[in-house]
Amino acid sequence: MGYSSSLIQRKFKDIVGKRYESVLKEYSEFLLTEEELLVPKVRSILVPLDFFVHDITDEAIDVLSAYDATISLAYITDAGVVELLERALNQSSTEEFRAKKEEYGRRLLERTAAKLKEHGFSTQTRMFVGHKGDDVVQMAKNHDMVALCRRYADGEATDVSISPIVLRICQRVETPALIY
Repeated sequence: MGYSSSLIQRKFKDIVGKRYESVLKEYSEFLLTEEELLVPKVRSILVPLDFFVHDITDEAIDVLSAYDATISLAYITDAGVVELLERALNQSSTEEFRAKKEEYGRRLLERTAAKLKEHGFSTQTRMFVGHKGDDVVQMAKNHDMVALCRRYADGEATDVSISPIVLRICQRVETPALIY
């Protein structure tokens, strides 16, 4: 008998009687199973970055410090934006945009990696042009956890809202996700 089954049986033994199975079924989504109670081993954490992520918070670093993991920082420039600019502007303007984005990305990666190294993390960095949601989901398959800034891929987000792309990524990844 699993933990949740024994918990329900103790909690409802005098109340439900023969309805134990239906109560177990109805409340099972609110209780953790034996497998869910185990803390997963986290050796690698993916942290995607883009133009809308300005810094990794101290609170996120505190949570990540619970794991002895390598942090992979990935700065992703939206391929859709680059493609749109290529169609709308001349080649030199598009190249200027890409150069500015790459410079911003390089500085953000360096600043974030330095901050994480101060806290004892080993880091890897990567920068590329891609599809922010799909590429994160694909890369997450090679990591044990994903840490996402709530503003990732959404310039319209306020400090209290969560980007729709972040929510979509969390729904699609099979690894645990941390939103900071």
